[in-house]
Amino acid sequence: MHLKKLAILFLSVLFLFTGCNDKKTEEKVVKKEIKKVDVNVHTIKKQTYPVWVDFSGKTEALKKVAITSRVNGELKELFFTAGQSVKKGDTLFKIDDRQYKAVLAQKLATLNKDESSQRLALANLRRYEPLVQKGLAPREKLDELKARLGEYNAVVKADKSAVKEAKLDVEYSIVKATIDGKIGKSLVDIGNIITSSDKLAELVQTKDLYVNFNPSSSEVFILNRYKSEEFPKVRVLPENVEDQNLSLNGKVDFIDNVTNETTGTVLMRAKIDNHNNSLFPGTFVNIKLFVTDKIPVIAVNPNNLAQNQLGSYVLAVDENNKIVKKQVEVEYSNKELAIIKSGLKDEDRVVVSAINRLQENQEVNALEVSNPISK
Repeated sequence: MHLKKLAILFLSVLFLFTGCNDKKTEEKVVKKEIKKVDVNVHTIKKQTYPVWVDFSGKTEALKKVAITSRVNGELKELFFTAGQSVKKGDTLFKIDDRQYKAVLAQKLATLNKDESSQRLALANLRRYEPLVQKGLAPREKLDELKARLGEYNAVVKADKSAVKEAKLDVEYSIVKATIDGKIGKSLVDIGNIITSSDKLAELVQTKDLYVNFNPSSSEVFILNRYKSEEFPKVRVLPENVEDQNLSLNGKVDFIDNVTNETTGTVLMRAKIDNHNNSLFPGTFVNIKLFVTDKIPVIAVNPNNLAQNQLGSYVLAVDENNKIVKKQVEVEYSNKELAIIKSGLKDEDRVVVSAINRLQENQEVNALEVSNPISK
């Protein structure tokens, strides 16, 4: 009986140790079955990218003209509709010209009368000159005739100037467009008595537009130092429009030579092609200004950057296929790329997939993908 109890005790201990060993074996199997996470990486290389700088600005009409009249009178006719495109020389307004035509007729009549007197004075002088030459008439009379002809010459000259002025008044009764552009609504109604001080309408040239913006003096310094073109090109879109295929193209045509003491900015202006009248003057726009595509840099997609208390960082995969955190200093960033000043070097493999669930020293499967920075 005693031997039987010892046998049972021995079997129980043996079963216990066997069970523990089986559990440890199972744990090892579980650990071996943990799969590595696949992550997309891009191997960094120093290379050239098209670098664009973003600004905000406002459009301005290339030309903006206030239409006025050079003569006073009653407005008789309008020859346009608001918003219409007009050409230089097109008739816009017609002012009552009857009084100006009457003045012109009077000036012409005076001119005709004085020209007749001028012709008579000239004829008398020509008839008298031979008599003086032959000694048949006194020279004093000849001098008198010459003086009279001179007086009529001056009078006729003054009359012609008066006629010219009267003709201009008749012409000015028709108000014409002075530039090509779009005309706004009429500011006066038919029947109104207008004067030369009244603004009748506003005409703006919108085929091309100016875009004004204000980079900082340091941004202007970098632009002047690194720009690839003497007059950098720009792309312009209205605020809140993201489709770059809709952007209007142009070039910088003016950079001020002084810095605003209050704001520390420099006035810059670009001229853009607006032949489809996509934008109106006074529109707030986003501007992308091209700097260069000639300087090699190390850059990452801004979406691959993260922030911590030390600043910006990226996750990378080391030679052991483990996740490492690299603190970086960003020199410049926009929506397309972030230029890295320090913290990364050639051949670093930067994680370009989601990083929110990755941890340092985590072993991963690194899958090489194409450059996430679009050119």
